[in-house]
Amino acid sequence: MTCDTGPGVPATVGLVADDFTGAADSAGVFTQHGWAVRLLVGPADTDHEAPLTPSTVLAVATGARSLNDPDAAEVTAAAVRRLSEAGVERLFLKIDSTMRGSVPAQVRGALDAWSRRHPDARAVVTPAFPALGRTVVDGVVLVDGIPVSETDSGRDPFAPVASSRLDELLPGFQPLSPASAISSMPARAYADATTDDDLDALARLVHHDPAVVAVGSAGLASALARRWQHPARASVASASRGGVVVAVTSLHPVSARQVSELAASLPSDVDVLTPPVERGPRPSDVAAELAQRVNALVKTQDVGALIVVGGDGVAAVLAALGATAVRLDGVLDAGCPTGIIVGGLADGVRLVSKSGGFGSSSALVDLVSHLRSQSPTDPVLHPVHPKEDHNV
Repeated sequence: MTCDTGPGVPATVGLVADDFTGAADSAGVFTQHGWAVRLLVGPADTDHEAPLTPSTVLAVATGARSLNDPDAAEVTAAAVRRLSEAGVERLFLKIDSTMRGSVPAQVRGALDAWSRRHPDARAVVTPAFPALGRTVVDGVVLVDGIPVSETDSGRDPFAPVASSRLDELLPGFQPLSPASAISSMPARAYADATTDDDLDALARLVHHDPAVVAVGSAGLASALARRWQHPARASVASASRGGVVVAVTSLHPVSARQVSELAASLPSDVDVLTPPVERGPRPSDVAAELAQRVNALVKTQDVGALIVVGGDGVAAVLAALGATAVRLDGVLDAGCPTGIIVGGLADGVRLVSKSGGFGSSSALVDLVSHLRSQSPTDPVLHPVHPKEDHNV
């Protein structure tokens, strides 16, 4: 697919996501196209990272998906201001590929903040992620060809999707014609996409205009990463070998099926932590409880890798471990980015994050198998910090 490496390619990109797995998922695809990625953890005053350098993606997760509209708009605006002050040249707003959560409020907050630098700030939205069966046809969001409101995602107990139509989910937004020029694009637009080629066409449209906020899932992020390709980087060394901890905080039925298949063939060096069977606790409560259990395991066992399923869960686990960032260095599978935890109790441990709402029933089995099958010299699991040197 066509990419640009000359004029118009930004040196730095800011990415704001409504949950942590979304931030890792969308930022992680940039690692495959020559970008360094820093996914920040915690408030600005806890960051201990180097200044922003060229060919870097700086990513922040807001937790906006489960918030009401005013709070979602405010936390999104605050994250955009943070990245703008850091000097990012372009802005990508990551939303849920099934339109769960307060998407219009997130877009409003992002535009309010980005317009401080670009008075003509505009947004174009497509949640499409064709690789995972999420498409937009005639303004209708589909999951494997089924209108999203009729799927498990649409019936999510905490963030249901009331409609499958973007003109209803995004009041005031206008459809973007395939023949549109960026100069005539509405201030708030949405676009169809059924293939990666469609997303590449949208990336070409917004490529040269820093005032445009691209809003979408990892599908659109991948298209922008291809368009904004940088020279390839050397592989990043990774975590020490050890046991694998799988922490599942998602209550999505897809996650339950994946846990069930993993449990049927559980290796001896893998610990699996799961949420309560009942649907009573809110995701944030489930995440906080499992984060403390992960913390206890990391303190008492030789943990080489963490697989965390669910955006609330990843954020809670990293907070409990005292991490300050994640240095992303690859993608193990579609929607499964990986990197090294920076700072805190698990400094140097490999992290794999995954959203709860997608993937085959063997997804967790496949991830565990991948992590356990690496040789000691493989760049995916080659030691970067001896475990015994970690400060607890």
